[in-house]
Amino acid sequence: MEIFNIANFFVISKNLDTNNVKAIGWAINMVIDFHTHLGFNSSVDNATKLVASLRRASINKALVFAGDDCSTSKLLKEVEPFKSILMPIGSVSPLCDKKSALCQIEEWLDSDSIHGLKFYPGYEYYYPFDEIVRPYLNLLQKYNKLAIFHSGDTHKLEKKAKLKFAHPLHLDDVAVEFPELKIVIAHLGYPWVIDTAQVMSKNDNIYADCSGLLYDKPRSIDYALLKRIFSDFLEYGGKIEKVFFGSDWSVADQKAYLSFISSLKISDHQKKGIFYRNLADLIL
Repeated sequence: MEIFNIANFFVISKNLDTNNVKAIGWAINMVIDFHTHLGFNSSVDNATKLVASLRRASINKALVFAGDDCSTSKLLKEVEPFKSILMPIGSVSPLCDKKSALCQIEEWLDSDSIHGLKFYPGYEYYYPFDEIVRPYLNLLQKYNKLAIFHSGDTHKLEKKAKLKFAHPLHLDDVAVEFPELKIVIAHLGYPWVIDTAQVMSKNDNIYADCSGLLYDKPRSIDYALLKRIFSDFLEYGGKIEKVFFGSDWSVADQKAYLSFISSLKISDHQKKGIFYRNLADLIL
């Protein structure tokens, strides 16, 4: 698999004539996994194994999130040998005494060491619009970086998670009060996909990824669920051009999840959007 420089890729893909099959022939299989983790499963999750999984799945790039068991500092060290492939996203726990200092986060954002921050409401007990979150949102808006929020269901093993904090409707408040902030609702906010669609339809600065809709590999019943999820999403105002492919590795098998999302009955143009073009349009 050929690995492209991300900046060159975005510039080239942005200028492609998507109506000209010959012009886009080399780019049809370009894929970026918007949603991967280090730290959810310490026996599996490290950058070397993530890159190996990307290659098995023929995925060209991935955004990789810090989290509870992988601090932003640790993440940056992990991905250093793979900077051409892995794009680090920091994380912050606003309620944690050991959280990274705001000045450190600003330094990472200003230097482009990280491309955004991932927040974990639901796993942590705060709402996205709480006052304690606002300093981070101000920084992300200032540096034009991504604010990515866990939304919807929580992992089946996390029994202490509280779903009320993870509802996608809460992000309407954030979108209105931070109109220049690029906000991504993870997991389509599933099972509250209709609410995600409404928040996205109303707010130009709301996007979503389609990660985490299953564990490991899809079963036959999962394909019917996927069809229903996207049917509801589109019927209630969701915009396919604002959705990014994500696998939630290592929770899901990347190669199997890529095939799963590829099974959607949408046009090739829309699939190319989900797999790379929508994200290119957002970042440029």
